[in-house]
Amino acid sequence: MSCVYHLPMLVAAIPVAAFVIGMTGPAASADETGAESRFEEHAVEFHNQDVKLAGSLLLPRSEEPLPAVVFVHGAGPQTRESYRELGEYFASQGIAALIYDKRGTGQSGGDYESHEPYENLINDALSAVALLKQRREIAPSQIGMWGLSQGAYISAAAASRSEDIRFIVAVGASVADGTKFYYRDNLFRRYGLSDTLRDVAEKAQIGQDSLPHNLQGEPLLSTFAPRSYPPPEAYVHPAWSHVDQPVLVMWGQLDQHQPVGESIAGLKNSLAQANNKNWTMIILPRANHDLGISETGELHRKWLGYPPGALKTMSDWVHRVIDDAAQIGTMKQEGFAQKTGVLSKLERYESLRWYGNGTVQVALWIVFLISFLANTIAGVRKGLRRLFHRKQSAAFQASDKALNLKRALCALNLLMLVAMTITVQLVLDQIYPSCPTVLMYLPLLGTVSTLATIALLIVLARTRRDDGWTVARKFRCSLDVLCLILFVPYMFYWNLIGFRF
Repeated sequence: MSCVYHLPMLVAAIPVAAFVIGMTGPAASADETGAESRFEEHAVEFHNQDVKLAGSLLLPRSEEPLPAVVFVHGAGPQTRESYRELGEYFASQGIAALIYDKRGTGQSGGDYESHEPYENLINDALSAVALLKQRREIAPSQIGMWGLSQGAYISAAAASRSEDIRFIVAVGASVADGTKFYYRDNLFRRYGLSDTLRDVAEKAQIGQDSLPHNLQGEPLLSTFAPRSYPPPEAYVHPAWSHVDQPVLVMWGQLDQHQPVGESIAGLKNSLAQANNKNWTMIILPRANHDLGISETGELHRKWLGYPPGALKTMSDWVHRVIDDAAQIGTMKQEGFAQKTGVLSKLERYESLRWYGNGTVQVALWIVFLISFLANTIAGVRKGLRRLFHRKQSAAFQASDKALNLKRALCALNLLMLVAMTITVQLVLDQIYPSCPTVLMYLPLLGTVSTLATIALLIVLARTRRDDGWTVARKFRCSLDVLCLILFVPYMFYWNLIGFRF
């Protein structure tokens, strides 16, 4: 999400086999004013190629074909239950709602996915639209999409490919660079983790994001070269820039997942690229990423419900689009959100992108692991031989002493490498990042390791290698010295110099 990702604009041709599995009894739901409405819930199935998707169609009782909304999931393994409250509210307002289990969850088949490029998830949503078009209860020209966060992206991508989608309601849409950084910055603050650890996580994210591109044979230089980020006003989103349907987008002013100010500017420019003026943007005060009531915007807080009137705003807008699109107005914004300045923080990482590239980091890690592990094993074997053959423990030559020091230091560096790897895995968690107290003091051990490495390099540089050294031994020693030299900047890059994280 931190960069403009290429999303091919293909015409979706998806065979859909829709079967009505059964029908439950009438369900009751209350709207925001407390008035009770009745609707029916139908269990349905639809298919994206060979993947079966299961869901529920909430149908208001009506003699006439109804408008309908497909609810598209945000990130995470979500089922239809995540959107039942919303679906039931829309149904209570005379708008049919299709809620379904994300692939790989609930009763849906396929493998769970929640990552880019979202192709399967986009086609899943288009398959849901195709199902609704086949239902006699649904007006085929009045089908829209509702998407939260990642679902907003998927809704936009689906709408840009299909003329069957009449409108989009998007919540917490990310339409700017720096989303992952902004979220992680707030997440680490939520758990009381330091900026240093957040920096470690951000560097690990750069490596993790770049490695798949390298392995897939994409141009290597593009992942090594520093990136430039356009200002939000010039940002062009690959999906939203092709959306010409009416759009309602809502954000919580306290959103800590997405930089709202930047996303507003990016969305306006992206829709302008599509010559789309039929948009309404609403920023709700005291609301979070998913429009939940919040006073602080704190991440992962208890759900307190939607702000009064928020759901009615959505359903009323849908009815106006269906009844007379001229009623919705053009280029309308309610509320305000300041820009977060996330791009200036993100750009600090670009000067060292060549070093932080996943290919470089994996190669260094493997080289260090092999060298340090080999020296550690050799040192253990040497120590055991000395222990059981004391008569051979005569005074060592200077080169032998340096060799033993190198092996001991390599054992320490191996410990550092393993501990650092564990730390990176813990802080990369995008829901519950953590760092145990014992790992908090890893920079202190790293400082000792780095200073000892520098001292050893000086000793090795002054040690003669002529007496009794074979060519193979000199070669192995040269490789070890190279690894030790490379290990010093590696320690600085990963913030392993200091007292604690």
